[in-house]
Amino acid sequence: MKKLYILALSLLLSVQPLFAAMTGGGDSGSSSNSSSSSSSSSSSSSTSTSSASGYSNSSYSSTEGGGYSSKKDKKKKEFDPFESIYGLIRLEKFAEAHESLKFIRVLTPSKDADKYNLLGFTARKSGDLNAAAEYYKKALEINPKHIQALEYQGELYLQLGAIEQAKKNLEKIKTICWFICKEKKMLEEAIKLALN
Repeated sequence: MKKLYILALSLLLSVQPLFAAMTGGGDSGSSSNSSSSSSSSSSSSSTSTSSASGYSNSSYSSTEGGGYSSKKDKKKKEFDPFESIYGLIRLEKFAEAHESLKFIRVLTPSKDADKYNLLGFTARKSGDLNAAAEYYKKALEINPKHIQALEYQGELYLQLGAIEQAKKNLEKIKTICWFICKEKKMLEEAIKLALN
């Protein structure tokens, strides 16, 4: 029985990140994402959006000097169209990040949802709450399970005093991310702060 429990637990631990990535929780997520931050800290995205796509085999190659050098296994980074945006966000240049995002073209619906989520985040951090609400709505129309968008929209609801709406977003996150999920914890803490 103990072996079955350990097997089930290891299966859950290996499947949960894959499930989160398929449902928009990583990608990002973010995404994981390292994209933006909740009200006070940088978020990794989830959504972070850059991910390891493979690695090169260990090999020896000849160098210009005629010798040989060892190449270590290195993970190749997938191109992330939002990398410069993350830098602006880390510098808290939200208005500049928001304007730059408008010119970024993405090729997939998941990246489009990420873009709208980042537009919402930067608009909210710039003080344009109405625009932020529209961007989060668009991100969630594209991907209703986009965990970062749900978390950030929940924070927007808290800013607007709509605590019950924020709680509904938290419940949605809990159904999508049933194991370990930083967005769930972030929104739970933000709701606790709003209630105190």
